[in-house]
Amino acid sequence: MKILVTGANGQLGKEFKNNISKSQHEFYFTDLDELDITKKNEILNCVKNHKINMIINCAAYTNVNKAEINKKQANEVNVNAVRNLIEACEEKKIKMIHFSTDYVYNSENLIPTSEDSNINPINYYGFSKREGEKIIENSSSKSIIIRTSWLYSKYGNNFVKSMIQKGENGDKIYVINDQFGCPTYSKDLVDCTLNIIDSNKFNKHKVYNFSNEGFTNWFEFTKKIFELKKITCEIIPVDSNSYETTVTRPKFSVTDKSRIKDIFNLKIRSWDEALEEFIYNYK
Repeated sequence: MKILVTGANGQLGKEFKNNISKSQHEFYFTDLDELDITKKNEILNCVKNHKINMIINCAAYTNVNKAEINKKQANEVNVNAVRNLIEACEEKKIKMIHFSTDYVYNSENLIPTSEDSNINPINYYGFSKREGEKIIENSSSKSIIIRTSWLYSKYGNNFVKSMIQKGENGDKIYVINDQFGCPTYSKDLVDCTLNIIDSNKFNKHKVYNFSNEGFTNWFEFTKKIFELKKITCEIIPVDSNSYETTVTRPKFSVTDKSRIKDIFNLKIRSWDEALEEFIYNYK
């Protein structure tokens, strides 16, 4: 197949670029300079000209704090652009894989959240991503959504890279210890997506959770990063109430991966095992 990847300059898009050698398909990578997905005609022309069979949408407005202020911009990328993409898929009768977030959930108990429960975003970033999801769920296109969380890679800005930089600078670090979630190594998410593309069960469901197995909190996550990277730096645990912020974040954002594992016969490694590989290869 010929697969269009949007948001190619983001961390997930770059991870796809770095791992397509293992796939038999042909990939066409675009970002804003090559394709403006807020303009439907550009999408339709791109799909036609390059004979695209599938779209992988890695484009998103992901700055959680700024989304509270720049709501129009977040909405343009996370909602309107998704509408353009899915309408193009419907017209051209092709499929799309779209990436969303655990921030569409808001669980108040300690039970891992399935795809069909606790849908109640508590900040504008999560709200905008959920609105984009609804467009896909209500479409006639056989497209799917993969909700992921705490994504990190060697590309772009992410928590793991930020903590390594702060730790190597010798700063004293205060890290939240009462927000729990599932880290995701972007390489594992790419591998999962490539497996789904090659499966014959693509549209068994519309929505899937994916992250590495297990869960942790930001403080323990940082401790593990420093342990593996052999960084000696003082880390002080604090609760989220100690931080002044305009953004509310879920306290227990742990997802159940049973659906994606069962349907696509996936074995997902633990978050600390994936982190160990990342740190070993990190320069």
